[in-house]
Amino acid sequence: MKAEIVTHAGLTLNLADLKCIKFSIFGNTNTMTFEFKTRYDYVRHPETGEFEKQEYNEKTEIEFPDYDSAVQYRYEFEQIWQDYLRKK
Repeated sequence: MKAEIVTHAGLTLNLADLKCIKFSIFGNTNTMTFEFKTRYDYVRHPETGEFEKQEYNEKTEIEFPDYDSAVQYRYEFEQIWQDYLRKK
């Protein structure tokens, strides 16, 4: 899939690697989590010298000071991602 790099709310993402966007509220903390598709790499085991497949599950989180701004940014990020998905 072709990379599409976007910057919004001070966060730069490759939309081609994005798996999901989660929004959570715990107490006074409003957090948006961006989970990325699993990626694999091969690393050499230091003791055996053999290459082993390593799985990486990465995520990025942004905290917002209040609920209203968090909801607004969530909506904007969802629109950006939906536009990307429609184009491909």
